[in-house]
Amino acid sequence: MGAASWVWLAGATASGADFSFPPYAGDAQGRTEQVTVDIAAPDAILRRYTLRSSQAQRDDAPQVRSVDEHADAPRLRSANPLFDALFALAVDDARLDSVDAISDGAYDDGRPIAARVFQTGEKWTYVWTRDLAYAAHLGLAWFDPARTVASLRFKTSAFRAGFDAPATLPQGSLQIVQDTGSGGSWPVSTDRVAWAWGAEAALAALAPAERADFAALALAALRGTIAADREAAYDPGSGLYGGEQSFLDWRTQTYAPWIVDDLTLLAGSRALSTNVDQYQALRLAARLAAEAGQADESARYTQWAAQLKDAINAAFWIDELHRYASVTSADARPIAIAQFDLLGTALAVIAGVADGERGRDALAHYPWAPFGPPVIAPQQPGVAVYHNRAIWPFVTAYAVRAAALAGNPVLVDRGIDSLLRGAALNLSNMENLEWLTSLPRYDDGPVINSRRQLWSVGGYLGSVAGTLFGMQPGAQGLRIDPYLTPHLRHLLGPGASAELSGLRYQGREFAIRLRLPRQRLAQGRYRIAEVRLNGRRVAGTIAAADLRAEGNRIEVRFGALQPGDERAATVPTVDPKSRDDARVYAPAAPRVELEAGGDGAVTLRIDDASHADVPRSFRVYRDGSLLAQGLRERTWVDRAPPGVRHCYVVQSQFEPAGHRSQTSAPRCVDAGAVQRFALGAEVRIDRAGPYAVEIEYDNHHHEIQTGVTNAVKRLRLLDAGGHEVATGIVQMPQIEPVDGRHPLRWSTPLRVRLAAGTYRIELSDYFNMSALASNAHYGGPGGRGGIVNDARIASLRIVALP
Repeated sequence: MGAASWVWLAGATASGADFSFPPYAGDAQGRTEQVTVDIAAPDAILRRYTLRSSQAQRDDAPQVRSVDEHADAPRLRSANPLFDALFALAVDDARLDSVDAISDGAYDDGRPIAARVFQTGEKWTYVWTRDLAYAAHLGLAWFDPARTVASLRFKTSAFRAGFDAPATLPQGSLQIVQDTGSGGSWPVSTDRVAWAWGAEAALAALAPAERADFAALALAALRGTIAADREAAYDPGSGLYGGEQSFLDWRTQTYAPWIVDDLTLLAGSRALSTNVDQYQALRLAARLAAEAGQADESARYTQWAAQLKDAINAAFWIDELHRYASVTSADARPIAIAQFDLLGTALAVIAGVADGERGRDALAHYPWAPFGPPVIAPQQPGVAVYHNRAIWPFVTAYAVRAAALAGNPVLVDRGIDSLLRGAALNLSNMENLEWLTSLPRYDDGPVINSRRQLWSVGGYLGSVAGTLFGMQPGAQGLRIDPYLTPHLRHLLGPGASAELSGLRYQGREFAIRLRLPRQRLAQGRYRIAEVRLNGRRVAGTIAAADLRAEGNRIEVRFGALQPGDERAATVPTVDPKSRDDARVYAPAAPRVELEAGGDGAVTLRIDDASHADVPRSFRVYRDGSLLAQGLRERTWVDRAPPGVRHCYVVQSQFEPAGHRSQTSAPRCVDAGAVQRFALGAEVRIDRAGPYAVEIEYDNHHHEIQTGVTNAVKRLRLLDAGGHEVATGIVQMPQIEPVDGRHPLRWSTPLRVRLAAGTYRIELSDYFNMSALASNAHYGGPGGRGGIVNDARIASLRIVALP
């Protein structure tokens, strides 16, 4: 794999070397690029590296960069000058992202906000919850624990003064901030719990006194957030949390195009990555509660985590494809949609949600391009490069970590090669790269691209220090477990050793030296023969108390080569400018029209005009259940039980590639199943059974891609005697205008089982992100002007369900 990604040119010396990077085989206009590294004083304790790239840089940036090492930062020494220089470059990227003030045009009118934190990247000068959390977990928590903690604190918040927090939330708890986003943010977007990944890594890196203080804050933030998400996002029927995918938050990049017209279906869908984030939050909360002496609370979180793990595996795993789906539909019986994302898959492996063979299968079947893995598969037709058709280095770094845990040396090699290539050619750790050429700009994207993107920086540092050199800090001690393959041995150059120094664990400084085996052409991972600390052989973890304040030396020697899982999927070579090649793209989502006949028949007419020359079949679902597959006809007739609402969706599937489309927009028949009424009016239920209560509303406080004004309400269903028979949280996300008009939409449903009788509805405020004190600085609706958590209510309906 390495030879296909980079070539170490002859003539390397201690003061520098040249490296060649071949182009993508499918790009007729591609050219071989070269990176040169020069070291002014190779024997100096602190070096200056000068890197030059022949590749044109994004935004016409300079093609040369000099990087100085610093005495207070980690340093790498190997027999590969470029590898040493790129680690120094990642350290320098991290230092440049370490700021004393941040800014964003949406907060305080863009004025600087004093905070000693990490900013998100060169172009992203604020702190965003998920970016920070993943960056910290990947590597920045050990790089600068104090700044990581300050950044994580910045992304927690109390409620505004004078706001009455819901009584169901724990007293004294905090909320993790869900940043502005789809439909007005939380709980359309619910991946704020990714914060737990960063918090766990920070807790492992802190000395005991600092850890105790941050542990108390982390538990308060997790308590409040878990309780709110349990009410507003958790679906007891599926056992899953609703909400948008983590990181993949540009709706039309990775969801069906119709989703922008009805964000309640986005809110009700379930995402693999976000549910694994919830699992991580529950597990961390359980440990912190136990440490705090709250045994009952810890047991509750532990039970919820175990139940969630089971639900994830039941809902997302597609057995015939050996992979986890990225998302499910919003149905009560969720459809696992055969679209895949690498972040969710990798996090499932790392968290232990994907156990054993299932995790190995999921990684082995995920398709990689020659220079790295795309973040989604298959690609979406007609969509520009950003999340679609893109490599994101931080996701690649997570794939490296997951592959090491799963014992797949081929994917570890490919991932580290991808990170090296991207950093070398671009002279920085970029936000993203086009998926086939690995260029920072090709064809129509990436639409946005920033240098020194924080999670890419953390990913590079962590892949080198954490995976290759094996530095794995934990709450119980420091584990040293280098993942060295013959290819990575070659990457470190012809020397007999490689050393990473200037590392710290709970304030104590140490270095890791790898005593390298002889180079050989083979696959596998070298067994660790022994680990020594300051000359003394150690087994298991190294306690902080076993480390001196300074000058610790950890030495690792290797034994025989061990075989691993060498399976790896690779996409075929295609024209990189193609926007619809059926070998790597999904079909477009079909359109479906329904016709209900008087005899109870429902006729589906399928419109799927894309890829007219590609054979395809169709899959038909009713109410979340697969009714038919392998259909070739464009018309299909169903007979469904009357008196309840039935909703249909269709997927296209390319033959023989097997790629499936997003589902069509749901189309429903509900004759005799719906009663509409006004808020405050009574409604009569004649037949006991399952029902959905929904609100017809107008919420145009802001655009659908941003804001904090998703209307979040508590709905109470009362019987004729005024007794509460059901309660739950419903959402009314911001709505996309249509042709200049403000259309009405239906809220997320409250699903209930009702006996025959008379009922009425009461609505009250829950909360949304505008209630947080942190958003008092926000410039849009729900910010400086005060809390906004409302929508215009047009009507309500109660719908009989199957």
